[in-house]
Amino acid sequence: MTIRRTLLFALLGFGVLAAVLTSLLAYTRARAALSDEIRLHLVTQAQTLSQQVGAALFERLQDIQGWQRLEVMQEVRVGDVDKRLARYLADVAATYAGVYVDLLCVADGRIVAASDPGRIGAPYAAPTPWREVDYRGTRVTLARPVRDGPHVTLDFALALHDDFAATPAPIGFLHARYDWAEIEAALDQSATGGRDALLLDADGSVLAASATLRAHGADATYSLPVPRAARVAEIDGGALGLERVLVGQAPVAAYRALPDLGWSIAVLTPVDVAFAPVRALLWQLVAALGFICAVAALLAIALSMRTAGPIVALTRYTRELARDLDAPTRRIEGSREIVELCAAFNRLIDELKRSRVHLVRASKLAAIGEMAARLAHEVRTPLGIIRSSAQLMNRQSGLDTTGHEMMSFMISECDRMNALVTGLLESAKPRTPQFTAQDVDDIVRHVVDPLRERAAARRVVIESATAGGGAPVECDRDQIVQVLLNLVVNALQAVADGGHVRLTTASNGSDLRIDVDDDGPGIAPARREEILEPFVSDRAGGIGLGLSIVREIVALHRGRLVIADSPLGGARFTLWLPRERGAAESRQQ
Repeated sequence: MTIRRTLLFALLGFGVLAAVLTSLLAYTRARAALSDEIRLHLVTQAQTLSQQVGAALFERLQDIQGWQRLEVMQEVRVGDVDKRLARYLADVAATYAGVYVDLLCVADGRIVAASDPGRIGAPYAAPTPWREVDYRGTRVTLARPVRDGPHVTLDFALALHDDFAATPAPIGFLHARYDWAEIEAALDQSATGGRDALLLDADGSVLAASATLRAHGADATYSLPVPRAARVAEIDGGALGLERVLVGQAPVAAYRALPDLGWSIAVLTPVDVAFAPVRALLWQLVAALGFICAVAALLAIALSMRTAGPIVALTRYTRELARDLDAPTRRIEGSREIVELCAAFNRLIDELKRSRVHLVRASKLAAIGEMAARLAHEVRTPLGIIRSSAQLMNRQSGLDTTGHEMMSFMISECDRMNALVTGLLESAKPRTPQFTAQDVDDIVRHVVDPLRERAAARRVVIESATAGGGAPVECDRDQIVQVLLNLVVNALQAVADGGHVRLTTASNGSDLRIDVDDDGPGIAPARREEILEPFVSDRAGGIGLGLSIVREIVALHRGRLVIADSPLGGARFTLWLPRERGAAESRQQ
């Protein structure tokens, strides 16, 4: 995997980790904020409900105090003989329909007047006093809410006094039996969304409950252990048939002239229900993280596939080349890194092929060296003896013309064999060049002039065009002469009778360029590298050492040898030689 892919996967992993940590932090903060919001909403709802209850109680106290001061209430003294008070009470009950169960005026344990005419004259047992409230100077007695048939009632009672007596004396009591359903309806209205509401006494006992709790039997026999000082608390709701509940509490505080009764409103919600939004947020967070991880995984898989496919192809390609180094190279498509890796591998294969060529060449040269050493030892000594003997015999006066001709053949063949052995030795291990400043124009003349007569015998034209100026070149004169002589002789041998050979020199910056052109058959592009190898020759009878010696000498001079097509129609051998040895060495480095 490339460094970029590794970094990408690392960044992807860090991104997912950062997303997880950020999400957890956000969840923690959101959970705290939601929890605070839920608790605040419970308290706010309890405060709102406490104001409604306080307002309802205040109105009832205000009602009964107002009725007490009416003149019609004095009819109690005479037993309401004309039923005027009873009619008034019936009218009030009708006006406050659904608020009061009935209104009663009681004297001496007997109902004197009532909103329900059927109860007039009946005995009345007043409920047990529970709370006494001082409302604007009037003492009102409250009885604990009790069930009376289909109704739950709260009895408000206050004394009626004789307004005509010098000293006010009680003449009876006014009882207003308040329908507790109004309080329960207020609690029911607030008990939504899985919440319940309770009206609690100072000791925590239940005075009123919302519908769900009433269905579970919550009444005055139940109490809720809610800490009075806590606005929100989490308690065990087992007494109400519930599990753990979160309770928001608010006191029924003094409302206008309403005194503090010690009552409080409790809004309850199960903990599971209360924190359902928090759990929903958690699941949303888990879903978001799952989505992020899924996207990251898909992205990682896609990137892996995009990277692994070309890598597999590249691996297969390397195995093919391992089996056959001469198999054609190809390009593996993929990311830029894969393409660059494949290109580098192809360059490596090319270098291996060139190294193999050099190794083969070195093996050939080693073989040539071994053969040359043996030839030098085995051939030159007897060859010299044969040549000397032939020369001596050729000087004998008794030989006829045929004998002298045969001796000349022996001498020439000995010279040819000696030249062959010398060529083998030079190709096996060319001597180290002795660099001196040389005039290339003079070297060209030294090569071309001796060959003009040989060329003229075949009507071959040899031309030379030098750059002129006598610019010096640091080289080994004898070796460069040998190089040019080999190239020109090969050109003469390649052209037909009446052909054309041209040798030109030109300055090319820090290099000297030498071209040897001919109008012979040329050299095919596929053969141009092969022809420079030892023992490769296109000429009948040639052993193929001349051009390999030329290439070795050019390499020792830090130069280059290139074969191309000639403008004359044949082959062109181009030789580049650095003018200065130091520049050539620095360029090689």
